[in-house]
Amino acid sequence: MQAASSSADQVASCAPLVGYLGGTVTATWLDPELSGYRRDRPGLRQLLRAVEAGEIDIIVCEALDRLARDAEDVAWLGKKLAYHRVQLHTVSEGHVDEIKFAVAGLLGSIFLKHLVDKTLRGMEAAVLAGRFAGGRAYGYRRMVRLDANGDVQRGLLEIDEVQAAVVRRIFTWFAAGLSSIQIATRLNEERFPGPRGGQWNASTIRGDPAKLVGILNNPLYAGRLVWGRRQWRKNPDSEKRERRYRLRDRAEWVEVAVPDLRIVDDTLFEGVRAEIERRKRAPQAPSPAGRTRARHLLSGLIRCSCCGANYTISGKDYYRCAGQKERGTCSNRVSVRKEPLETATLAILQEHLLTGEHVRLFTKEFEREIQRLTREEAGRDDAAQLRLKQITTELDNLYQNLLAGIASPALRAMIAARETEKMRLEARGDLTGTVRPTATLLPHPALMERFRSKVAALRQSLDDVSIRIEAAAVLSTLIESVTIYPDEPDGPEAEVVAKVADLITWATNDNAAPKGGVPSSMAVVAGTGFEPVTFRL
Repeated sequence: MQAASSSADQVASCAPLVGYLGGTVTATWLDPELSGYRRDRPGLRQLLRAVEAGEIDIIVCEALDRLARDAEDVAWLGKKLAYHRVQLHTVSEGHVDEIKFAVAGLLGSIFLKHLVDKTLRGMEAAVLAGRFAGGRAYGYRRMVRLDANGDVQRGLLEIDEVQAAVVRRIFTWFAAGLSSIQIATRLNEERFPGPRGGQWNASTIRGDPAKLVGILNNPLYAGRLVWGRRQWRKNPDSEKRERRYRLRDRAEWVEVAVPDLRIVDDTLFEGVRAEIERRKRAPQAPSPAGRTRARHLLSGLIRCSCCGANYTISGKDYYRCAGQKERGTCSNRVSVRKEPLETATLAILQEHLLTGEHVRLFTKEFEREIQRLTREEAGRDDAAQLRLKQITTELDNLYQNLLAGIASPALRAMIAARETEKMRLEARGDLTGTVRPTATLLPHPALMERFRSKVAALRQSLDDVSIRIEAAAVLSTLIESVTIYPDEPDGPEAEVVAKVADLITWATNDNAAPKGGVPSSMAVVAGTGFEPVTFRL
């Protein structure tokens, strides 16, 4: 909620400090209306690139928390500036040295924790007062009202009668027996815009009753405002909040009656709740086949040629166009069996890998990898030899101290530790005079046969239950798309598009995969790709 002019005000406050330091402003970087908690801010990234390029030697800002607030980010920033010999001066702290970086990181963490606590407390107070503290709610619009002091009251909603009519139709249709897919189809046919302005999805209507999400499960339509069901957490890897789908205990939820915001009456709302319960499927124990399909190999890769939507899993063994399944806006009703589609797609990959050029690349990469491993092993042996000499010298000195009568427990412990390490190093064959067997290159025909056997086992490898989820992630990098064409003259067809360079990365890797894992890739150089391949469904 920072004002857009705040960054410009900070720049003005830094001008006297620049003059005091006798510096010259080479560039100014701003991140207006962005939290200092984010490390991926565009202005900060540009500043750090200038630091790495040696274009500046002093950074001036209003306060250290304008650059970073998270303790980890503050420490990282301090190390980075020290490495590039760049000083940091702020209007608030003056010259920021190592101690100030450490203190600022601690204070920033405390500030953020208190800010979160105060924000949540304020939101809860707003909800208890009957004001809305969440995101957008379909069927309502923001209402502008001034308090006694002339300030705008936040969190006030009023019913949007046009959208409210759609909500009532959804509840009425569902209570009458229509499915969420049929309702979405009707709304899209009548060109009613969805909550985000696009088309309606069945999932938007159906939602999840346990989490009170979805049009049919929102208690606000029955005049009850519920807040605090779920918890938001920040993912340190993505710099974004990550929704956790584990609900808070119901005792932690805040529920307030807001009769002025009621859109459907209790009879209709409870009738829909009963219909949802009636349509619930009885829980079934997962089958062994289901356990082996932890993730579908082609998830997210299959496209519909008619509407461009993804094909999603439908039922147990079929893919179906999401545009037809979820929105009812696509005429493509072709369902594709999962097993034949996966088998045919992988067969195409196998066919395009079994070429003379790919075998040559595999042989070259295999030999290069053997040479790399041999060099690494030799380096480890040299390091072990050097360490053995150091330990021998240290033991000689420790033995001299022992003979001189210095027999403290610490001395004996040091001797015991070094003798153990010496025995471990001498146990290696190459350090005791025994010649360690070296890796030998296989003859060319044997390498070709190994390559063919690995490619031929592609389907079986990706079906391994222990690596299936990771295998699906690998396939998402190997295959660009699988497009379904339902109206071809000779019947439905699928077109597979991939890149040889990505395929070769997998095929040339001959490292044994650890149990439960997938092989790691080796960098290779290959061709640009192959033409799309089409096969009959």
